[in-house]
Amino acid sequence: MSGADQPAAGEIGVAPPNARYAGGASALFILYIVIFVGFIGYSLMITVFTPMLLDAKSAIVAASTPTAHRTILLGILLCLYPSGQFLGSPVVGALSDRFGRKPVLMISLAATTLWYIVIAIALDVSSLTLLCVASFFAGSSEANIVTAQSAISDVIGADDRNRYFGYIYMSVSSAYIVGPLVGGKLADQSLASWCGYSTPFWVVFGLLIVTILATLAFFVETCPREKRQHVSYFEAFTNLAWVFRSRGLRAIYLVNFLLYLAIFGFFRCYPMYLVDEYKLGVSRVSEFIAWVGVPIVLANGWLTGALSRHFSARTMTLWSGLLTGVFMIIVVLPRPLNAAWLTLLLASMALALCLPSCATMLSLSASDAEQGRVMGNNQALQVAAEALSGLVGGLLAAVVVKLSLIVLGAVAIVAGLLLIVLLTASRPATK
Repeated sequence: MSGADQPAAGEIGVAPPNARYAGGASALFILYIVIFVGFIGYSLMITVFTPMLLDAKSAIVAASTPTAHRTILLGILLCLYPSGQFLGSPVVGALSDRFGRKPVLMISLAATTLWYIVIAIALDVSSLTLLCVASFFAGSSEANIVTAQSAISDVIGADDRNRYFGYIYMSVSSAYIVGPLVGGKLADQSLASWCGYSTPFWVVFGLLIVTILATLAFFVETCPREKRQHVSYFEAFTNLAWVFRSRGLRAIYLVNFLLYLAIFGFFRCYPMYLVDEYKLGVSRVSEFIAWVGVPIVLANGWLTGALSRHFSARTMTLWSGLLTGVFMIIVVLPRPLNAAWLTLLLASMALALCLPSCATMLSLSASDAEQGRVMGNNQALQVAAEALSGLVGGLLAAVVVKLSLIVLGAVAIVAGLLLIVLLTASRPATK
């Protein structure tokens, strides 16, 4: 089973595909546009917020604020969006099961658009408080991947579903290249008088308006009324307790959580390191952030599947996790700036292989009857680790900026070592 074949949360146990879907598979294309635009906006937060908060000339915080305090504020700010996703995704998923995909998607898009307006305004008026509030609620209202996965499960058969899920991650990865590269230039005030930190978010607002209109016109409802069902919002959270009760899978959940913490911490901390170590502005930082997205696209599109034909999910998780940790630490070794192109490439390639391998290893260790709950819990752990990584990274950077990458890299190495010890002891049914 390849990394690309991993079951997604909610994929197992859904109703049979709707063979009479009026839109046809081609109508699902608009979902990938929705995801692409949504993640362009999300990618801009790391791209713009990092140099903005660390820049003493920025009016978002007082000029006298020390770097240690700035990194803590940055960590808090960057954890708000995924925290909102963690709380909002179960709501959006449950509502789409109850009322249908299209109405919930339209309301979600409208709410997200409004919050991006607030983000842009907060940047224009230099209000950190308003920016924090808007970032949290933008995350809580935007659960595009959940809706897209549900819609695809409605109408695409099991044989083709993995391919359509793969397109989701291609859209995400592409957004992490385009968003920082274009948005970083739009935020660079030295390039044009009308550029500024808020400019790329106003552009995303415009893209979201176009996306809403396109979704309204082209997306056809995939969940007919007779298949809709009530799903409890609180059930998604009470199921998380099963993470600690499942003796056979607790070790894998722990390993996955540590790897997710290290991986998402990397995305939040290396821009801080670049700004602090090399005094880069938003335009240059955006180039590196876009560069990091390149191996992720390659891994999602080809490399993960190719390697998984020769290595087990456990082996791929072990070695990619260890390499992720080693390469994260190597990033902060003193060297010319140009060397960062290579070290960041190596780190991002390793973590791009690690992410799908973690989920695949867990899926293969669970029974068929457990798949939906197991993968749903894993997704919740991933989002929780993503939120926590911003806070942890900010606190570590407050001591020494490069310390965040060193410690989080060590976390990935520890996870790899735990995988050897714990999985040898528990002997799960992995591939």
